[in-house]
Amino acid sequence: MPPTKESPVIMSNSGFRGYRTMSQHLNDLKRENFSLKLRIYFLEEKIQQKFEESSDDVHRRVSH
Repeated sequence: MPPTKESPVIMSNSGFRGYRTMSQHLNDLKRENFSLKLRIYFLEEKIQQKFEESSDDVHRRVSH
């Protein structure tokens, strides 16, 4: 079989807009993911502090 000549990939204007839209969507999702991870981290910290406070309170009540 003779080798076939492949045509170069030319991105049309609409293809570029599609790429930009997808790229922007991906960046938005990354930002949202980061924000959610931060929120989870701080909520877990808050829960841990509440647990430690209640644990300290229980120790104080038992020791008195």
